[in-house]
Amino acid sequence: MRVMRVDFERLLGFKDVSIELDPELQLIAGPNNAGKSTLVRLLEAFFSDPDDVTMLDLKPLNAYYANEGPRALSRITIHFGRLTEEEEEAFAPLVRRDKTFWISLRSSRTGSVSFDASKKPGVDEARAFYGEVLKRFQFVKIPSVRVADGQVTGADSLERLLETLEAVLVRHGAKRSTALQQKYASAISPVESLVRDVLDESAAAIRADLPFQENVVRFRLPDARHALRGMLSEAVIESGGEVSVSVAERGTGFQSALVLGILRYVATQEAQVGGNMLFAIEEPEAFLHPQTQRAMAKIIRDISNDAQVLVTTHSSVLVDSFNVDQIARLPLQSGGLEHWWDRPDLEPADAGRLTRYCSASNSELVFANAVIFVEGEGDHATLEKLLGRLCGAPGGHYAQGITVVEASGISKIRYLVRLAELFGVRSYVLADRDSLHKPGGRQLLEILKERSVPPSASKTQRIHRESDKASSNLKEAIARQKVLNGELAAHDAFVLAADLEGLLLDMFGLTGLVDALGPSGHQAIDRAFAEQLLRDADGHEQMAQWLGSKGWNSTNNKSGKLQPHLPALLVDEWLDAHDNPGRVLGPLLDWLSGIIENASPAPV
Repeated sequence: MRVMRVDFERLLGFKDVSIELDPELQLIAGPNNAGKSTLVRLLEAFFSDPDDVTMLDLKPLNAYYANEGPRALSRITIHFGRLTEEEEEAFAPLVRRDKTFWISLRSSRTGSVSFDASKKPGVDEARAFYGEVLKRFQFVKIPSVRVADGQVTGADSLERLLETLEAVLVRHGAKRSTALQQKYASAISPVESLVRDVLDESAAAIRADLPFQENVVRFRLPDARHALRGMLSEAVIESGGEVSVSVAERGTGFQSALVLGILRYVATQEAQVGGNMLFAIEEPEAFLHPQTQRAMAKIIRDISNDAQVLVTTHSSVLVDSFNVDQIARLPLQSGGLEHWWDRPDLEPADAGRLTRYCSASNSELVFANAVIFVEGEGDHATLEKLLGRLCGAPGGHYAQGITVVEASGISKIRYLVRLAELFGVRSYVLADRDSLHKPGGRQLLEILKERSVPPSASKTQRIHRESDKASSNLKEAIARQKVLNGELAAHDAFVLAADLEGLLLDMFGLTGLVDALGPSGHQAIDRAFAEQLLRDADGHEQMAQWLGSKGWNSTNNKSGKLQPHLPALLVDEWLDAHDNPGRVLGPLLDWLSGIIENASPAPV
C-alpha cells in the first residue's frame, strides 16, 4: 500500500492543496515559507490519530478562514493505492474501480474530529477503516537539523538521530507495531522489570523503618525512548583499535548518513514482512557538502526500493540528483496556498532530456519566484549587475526570489523554459535580435512555443515581418525593438536592438567605447588599434567585428575578442557617469523593473 495523493483544506498555511505523490520517491521543493514543512506536519498529524486539541493547533490564521462560515471543515485526505490482494479485501467497501481508496480526517472549528472515506460509508465505519490504516501503515518523520542561535552543534544533529531511532524503535499511539518495535519492546521489557522490582523491593524494605506517609510505594518507569536516548548519548565509535569517539562528537555528515543507514535497514526489514512505510525526510542536505549530498541521494534511492520516501529540500544538488517527474514544487503565495499538482506525464525521452537540463545550476529555478534565461556569460553578468542596481544592492534580486540562468546558447533555452513551465515558475527570456531572424531559424519563436499560451499565428507573422526589416541607424533600430517587444511582452520575452556587444557600442558611441577599452581604460585594445578605429572610415564596423556584434550596427563578420566579464563592468561604469539610462539602455531597465515588481513576494 502506498500514498498516491494528499489533499489539505483549511489547515495552517494551506487553503486548498492537492499533490500527487510518486509511490516510490517524491521530492518536494520550492521557495522558503512555501509550505514544505507544513506538508510533512499535516501528514504526521493524519497518521498520529490526532485529538481535538491537536487539530485546533493546526487551524489557519489567514483572513479567509476568519471570514468563512461556522460550518467550514478542515480536512486531510489521503489517497491510497498499490494495494495487495489482501489489502483490497480488507478495504473492499472503500476500494474504487482504479484500485485506490481515500480516507478523510475532518475537523470543525472547535477541533471536533470526524471521518469520511471513498464510497461514503457511515461515520463509524469510516473511523474503523481509519484505525485499520494506522495499524497497517507506518509513518516516520525524520526532522531537519534544528539549529540554536544560528550555529549547528553536536547536540542539534544528535537530536535528529535520536528522534529517528525513537520513531523506528518505539511504538507510538494506535500505530501498528513494526517488527523492529516488537523486537525492541521484547528486549527492553526484562530490563525494565528488573529495575522496577529492585526499586519496589527497596522501598518496601525501608518503609517500616522510616516515617513515610505512603503505605504502598510503586515505581513507574519512563517511556522506553528514554533508555534509548541514554544509550545513544553515551555511545562511542571504535574503529580498528583507534581512539573511541562518541557519536555526539562525530560530524553532522556522519550522523546524517547514519540516519539514512537506519532508514535503509528498517525499510529492508519491514519489506521482508510485508510492512507499509512512508519516510518523510526533512532537508537531508543540511550542512553537507555537494559530494556528500549526491551520496545521500543514492542512499535515498536505495531506501525507496523497499519503502515510500518523501523528501523536502532546499538543495539544488538534490533536485539535480533525481528525475524531474519525481519533483514537485510548492509555490509561495500569500493569504493561504491554493495549489494542485499532478505528476507530469512525460515520454521517457522527454523525461531524460529535461532531467539532464535540470542540473545543479539550472535547478535553482525550482526555488525562485521568477527566472530570467539568457544566452551567455556576458549577458548573465550584465543582468546580475543591472538587477542589483534596481534592487538597491548587489545581489538584491535574490531577496526578491529572482534567479538569472545562463543557458550557454539560445537553442538550449527552449528546454529550460519547458522546465520552468513544468514547475510552474514564471520565466523570462532575454535574447539578441538575430534570434528572430529567418537565417537563424527564428529560435526565439521556437522557444515561445513551449509557453502554456504561445504566440498566435497572426502575431507570429507580424513578428516575422518586423524582424526581417533592416535598420540603417540607431533611431530605426530602437523603434523596431519597441515594436517587437510590444508583441513579445505577453510572452515574457525581450529582444535587444542588436545584441549585448551592440548595446555597448550604441551606449558609448565609438569614441567613448574606444576610451573605455583602450590604454587609459580596461586595456583590452592597444594604442595602435585604438588609433586605427578612430582614424579609419569603417572604424565603427571594425569595432563591431572586434566586439563580436551581429546587430544592425555591424557587418555580421565577428571576431568576438571582447572578454565576457567586461560588458557588466562597462555598463556599470556608464550608469555611474550618467543620471539617465538613455534610449539605448532604458527599455531593458524598464523590462527588468517590471520583473522585479511582479516577482516581489507578498507577506505570507
